[in-house]
Amino acid sequence: MTLETDHQSLHQALQELPHEQRGPTVVQVKKLSKLIEGDLPLQSFLEQLLPSLCELFSAKAAVAWLRAQGAPGAIFGVRYHMDDLLNTAAEQKKHERLVQLAWSQKQAMLAEPTPAGRRQSTENSGNNPTGHQLLFGPVLHLGEPIALLEVVLRESSATLTPAQRKLYLRGIQLVADRVYNGLRKRMAVPPATLQHATQQLEQIVTQAESLQQQIRLTIEARLQQFHGWSFGSLEENQQFAKAVHQILDSYGLRVQCPECQNAAILRCLGAGNAKHGVFVFDHYLESGRTFHGGPTTVPLIRVVPKPARRPSLSNTA
Repeated sequence: MTLETDHQSLHQALQELPHEQRGPTVVQVKKLSKLIEGDLPLQSFLEQLLPSLCELFSAKAAVAWLRAQGAPGAIFGVRYHMDDLLNTAAEQKKHERLVQLAWSQKQAMLAEPTPAGRRQSTENSGNNPTGHQLLFGPVLHLGEPIALLEVVLRESSATLTPAQRKLYLRGIQLVADRVYNGLRKRMAVPPATLQHATQQLEQIVTQAESLQQQIRLTIEARLQQFHGWSFGSLEENQQFAKAVHQILDSYGLRVQCPECQNAAILRCLGAGNAKHGVFVFDHYLESGRTFHGGPTTVPLIRVVPKPARRPSLSNTA
């Protein structure tokens, strides 16, 4: 993507935000890029970045949160026009908890203001005591936050719609991704390590296994609604069994044989006096290919992962 195309995509995303007046100009977007690509030291860079964020989001105030050196888990903020938003020590404490929550999320977050009547009674970390919508965008390096952008949107009595929330979340994340390039030039960031990559890969595996489990249970629940069904002919029963197998196979799944609990393929075969065939569980056991079952209607289907491929005879010789 060229720099000009990059400007255009960011400008378009910010133009789609629900501004009360016209959105940011191309000049303002290019100003951000020029600032990021410039040579200002970190403190001066942040001091100019925050008013630029307010221009882009038509915002009232902004903060750039960074990790404090020598104090694990602590963060500090470079603030712009935040003085009038938090009037008491209690409000400041609630806001700090909200910032810590946003930092830990590792993804863009938008906090609606807590209604005035509930601000004193609630103590949870999601409490927003400012009376403004707060927009947070994490700046990530190797999957971990090195900074957090906070933008205080203009006060409004209207609650954002889900579509508007998505636009704001996309906009702040696009900006945060670009700010990353500016911070990387000005900060000492940790190098990529195999250990860190391995940890990230392990997280991917865990998340994928969780999603696979959800998929398996969802498919199983839907297939169990056919328990006891039989269609108008052997051919139709076979078409149903084939369709079930195709769905399961596409997700690396099989049906579980109720007799031996092994993974199997559901089939419908012509047999004896069964006019429309019988449903069987086709699988390979140590004794060879085996068909268990034999009901004339669709059995209660349970779904299990597809087993590992059996070694061929040539590989075992």
